[in-house]
Amino acid sequence: MNEVKRCLRVFTQSPLKVRLQLLSMLCDLMNTKTNNNNAKR
Repeated sequence: MNEVKRCLRVFTQSPLKVRLQLLSMLCDLMNTKTNNNNAKR
């Protein structure tokens, strides 16, 4: 549980650019997963 709090603290204290980069990376991962699922169909 402490690790989660530490990650949240780092995330909240990180600059906006870093947050946007992390969010964009997550979006890219989600997009690739959905695209792969659609291609299999």
